[in-house]
Amino acid sequence: MMERSAFIHAGQDKAYSQYEGGVMFQEDFEKVYDEIDYKIKLPDFLGKTVRVSEKQFPRVFQMVRDMAGAAGISSPTVYVYEDYYYGAESYGISNFWIELSAKTIQDFTDRELQFVLAREIYKIADGVTKQRTMMEERFKVIHQMAPDQFEKSSKLSFYHWYRLANYSADNFAYLMCGSVKSSVDAILKMVLNSIMLAEQVDVKEFISQASEINRLDDMVLNYTKADEIVPYAPHRIQNLLGYAVSERGMKERK
Repeated sequence: MMERSAFIHAGQDKAYSQYEGGVMFQEDFEKVYDEIDYKIKLPDFLGKTVRVSEKQFPRVFQMVRDMAGAAGISSPTVYVYEDYYYGAESYGISNFWIELSAKTIQDFTDRELQFVLAREIYKIADGVTKQRTMMEERFKVIHQMAPDQFEKSSKLSFYHWYRLANYSADNFAYLMCGSVKSSVDAILKMVLNSIMLAEQVDVKEFISQASEINRLDDMVLNYTKADEIVPYAPHRIQNLLGYAVSERGMKERK
């Protein structure tokens, strides 16, 4: 099993400790989700998607099983849904699953598919998926009960941690798929929702947009950046390339 320290973002655990104290009534949220919300979703999964198995999408089944083993967890259920857009996202608190769009399976190479699935495997294994699912439930209650300013403060703290966790997910996924190019291509395809358009992107120029984002600095601009739950794609690729050439990244790849 891969050591967590080999790929985790340096600031992630500190960011978690800064918002963790605000997670009130966590057990209650988890119980409600498992006993009500999950059960509400289950019939739709079985009736409106195709569940991955050894006989249905065996390529995906094998990938998930192998990567889950490397992460030290049981294989999550994967549901394939029809959609025009690329997508792969994990959910759950006690029962975990991944929702994967049919277009992603159709258009992504094996390594690109490994990358997007490995991101979700990491999130499940490290408790990121559980925390996001639980926090989203909590935000629904806060929105109804608490002042708007409190809700915003709580969200921004959570979003900061979750963005850093996404960098860790990218690092882990790169190690799983074994290719910087496939990792970058997968991110670009997700951004543009097109193979043809992703091939026209100059990665160096695209990364330069990260510096432009960093230079945007006033109250409105900084709030807008802090209100993003997933890092901007130029920052993700910048982080990924930096990790790939870092000492620990190269050591783990060997």
